[in-house]
This record gives sequence, structure tokens and C-alpha cells, in this order.
Amino acid sequence: MPGATRTWPLLLVILAGASALGPGAARVAAADDRQAFSELVRSAVRVMLRDVRKQIEQSYYDPSFHGVDLAANAAVALARIDKAVSASEALAAVAQFELELDDSHTIFWPPYQTVQADYGWDMRTIGDGCYVMHVKPDSDAARQGLAPGDRITAINGLQPTRQSLWRLHYLWETLRPQPGLHLDVVTPAGTVRELDLAAKLRRLPTVMDLTTDFFTYEAHEQDEYDKWWQEQSPRMVEVGDGKVLVLRLPTFEIDNSRIQQLLKRVHGHEVLILDLRGNGGGSHEALLSLLGGFYASDLPLGSWRKRGELTPVTAQGTGKQAFGGRLFVLVDSASASASELFARVIQLSERGTVIGDRSAGAVMVSRFYPLEATHGENVIAYATQVAIADFIMTDGGRLEKAGVEPDFQVLPTAQDLAADRDPALAQALKFAGVALDSAAAGALLPQPAGR
Repeated sequence: MPGATRTWPLLLVILAGASALGPGAARVAAADDRQAFSELVRSAVRVMLRDVRKQIEQSYYDPSFHGVDLAANAAVALARIDKAVSASEALAAVAQFELELDDSHTIFWPPYQTVQADYGWDMRTIGDGCYVMHVKPDSDAARQGLAPGDRITAINGLQPTRQSLWRLHYLWETLRPQPGLHLDVVTPAGTVRELDLAAKLRRLPTVMDLTTDFFTYEAHEQDEYDKWWQEQSPRMVEVGDGKVLVLRLPTFEIDNSRIQQLLKRVHGHEVLILDLRGNGGGSHEALLSLLGGFYASDLPLGSWRKRGELTPVTAQGTGKQAFGGRLFVLVDSASASASELFARVIQLSERGTVIGDRSAGAVMVSRFYPLEATHGENVIAYATQVAIADFIMTDGGRLEKAGVEPDFQVLPTAQDLAADRDPALAQALKFAGVALDSAAAGALLPQPAGR
């Protein structure tokens, strides 16, 4: 399914009373079982709404909630819970309560679903359109001919846009996994198609034996996580007789020692092309460490705005060790958070050139709060993620909802996506003095297939 930032599902388990340490103790909440929906479940969801609201009131970075009436929205959510006929409908009311704050980092994480859906394809916004980026070879999407470069004009009747795409991810990947999706598609050749694409559903038992099912599940999730994490490893290639280094950094979830290793590899090159496309952010410390590698002196970045206070942020310069060569930064609509801050700092300090598409506009600091609600003798685990700080750049601007406008906008066409061509990287290479066409550029560091 489409994905900008991959968020791994939490194992939110219901622990059953005194037998919680023995076989058969773990019970996982069903995804959407109307028969299992009872007043006891409804009562538990009411508790979730109450505690989520309380956590937001205590922790949200803006004490005025930028004009949102929490009390009124909570009343609407409670009425929806009271009228709900299924657990997922009740939980959706809590999710909508948080979404009304309309920021990128305040999200409700419901109890763990017993159904996981693998849709077999993903998409990304490019300019004002949404396009298929990858398709898994063994998926129903591939069998029906969905392919990179296809433009998606509607999913289940909903139009995917820059503003709505992450909510569609959240709806179909976290809140309500679907057995399939109906797509309205326009191919690169202009052919209009309608497709009903089945997902691969993986069902987990509502009762897990801790000596068998639970550990089998854990092993499967670890294998999936290891595969995903391997795809997040930095990759690099030298071009132009070794004078130019192209470095793809898929995530800032990386420790400082690895950042320092990367900076050492950068030295000795005349030009660095840093590819942050698809990088959804990560560690604040990793961001500061990487930025420091491009400046000899300390560099003020701006300030985190929390409740009633501004905290200045500075990247510590690295003196003579700082990379002094030319710098180009590639971004796209899936470059978020730390990636956006990096690109904007490079722009404001005139240290380098940003190329590509407007970034995501999702720049906040959030904190994850595990919560619990009782369900009879059991405990239901869930969570809320709350934005606790906003970032103000040195020019007084904010990136939330605005994103970073590249110095040179270079957007791949549908035909480019279908042929694995990379015009943005080709443009950066041209600026660096390396003549490679977009097809050759696309072959330098190909994306993992069927992510």
C-alpha cells in the first residue's frame, strides 16, 4: 500500500488477569467484529477518548490548540461512540477526535488489529498528482497490470492529494485494513482503467498461545522489520572519476557513529549529492550531527516552540573537518521532518542547492504515550502520539503544512516512473559537471522493488 513513512505496528496485547504469564494468556483485539462488540467494549472506548483528550490537554505544544474546541469535539466523538455498532466504528471516533487538531504528529494508535493487509503497491504525490511507485511482483495489483507511472485519481471513491494521502494511509493501514481497494487509474499512455485489487490478508488468532503462536508471530515480525531496516541503510556511488559522491539516506533513524562514518566517506570528493527523497525523518541528534559536518562554525537553526517557551537549536560546527565541497540536496513529497529541516537550513545558509519536489510539510516533535483501558478483567493497550513542539526557522518561518520549495523543481513524469528514469538526480549530476541522462541516473541507485 502507499507509504511515505513506514510505521511498524505495535503489539498491543490484552493481558488476561492472573494467567497473564502462562500459555494462552495473550488476547489481541479483533479488527471489526460486530458480534463481539458489547457495552463493555463501548465503555472501554469511552475511556480511551477520555484519556486521549487528557493527554492532549496536558502535553500538546499549543495550549490554545490553535483554535480547536477540544470539549466540543470530544462531545461529538462521544456521541459517535454511543451510536457505533462495531468496535472499529467506535475507535474511528477517537481517531477522528485527534485528527481534528490537523497536525502531522498527533495520532491515535488503536489496539492492535488481528488483520494485517498487504496491498502489494505503493504511491506517492508528485506535483499535484499521485502516482504508483512500486508494485510487488506476486501481488494481485501486478496480476491486473498496475504498474509504476500509473496515476491514481481515486481510491474507494476518495481523491488522494498531498493533504489527504497520509490520512488514507492511516485509514487503510492502521484503523481499517481492507480486503481490497477500488482504484481509478490513468496509465502513462492515457488509458483510463478501474481496478478492484485484492489485498493479502494475514489473520492473527484472537487468542495466542504464548509458547507457540506468540513467538511465531514475533519471529515473522522481526523478519519483516529486518528486511525493512535493510532497505533503510545508506547507499552511495561515486561518479565523474570519483569526484562526485551520490549518497542516498533513507532515514534519520541512525546513530551518531554511522553519521560520522558517512561524513568521513564524503571527504575527498568535490561534490556531494545527498538524496533525501522518501526520508521521513527520525533522530534529532542525527540531524544535528549531519548538519554539523557541513559547517566549520556553529550554526543556529531556529527554535523549538513548546508551551510558553522557545528553545534555540544550534548545530555544532566541525571546524577544519567540515566538508567544504559543493552540496546538492534532493527532496520530494515524502521527505519529512528532519529531512525538511536539513534542506531548509541548507537553503537559508546558502550552503547548497535543493532540487526536486516540494517536501511533505510535516515538521514537529511528538511524544508517544502508551495508555490502557480496562475490559472486564483484562487490560486493553493502545496509545496516542502528541505533538509537543513546533519548529520556527531563523527567518521566522514554519515548515509544518508548507514544506520546502526546492531551488529547482524537477518532477518525474509518468513515463519516467514507468521506465525507472530519474530526472532530478540527472539534473543534480549536470550541475556537478557529470553528463548522465535520466535513464543512466536512475540506474545508479535503483529503489528496492515492490516496497
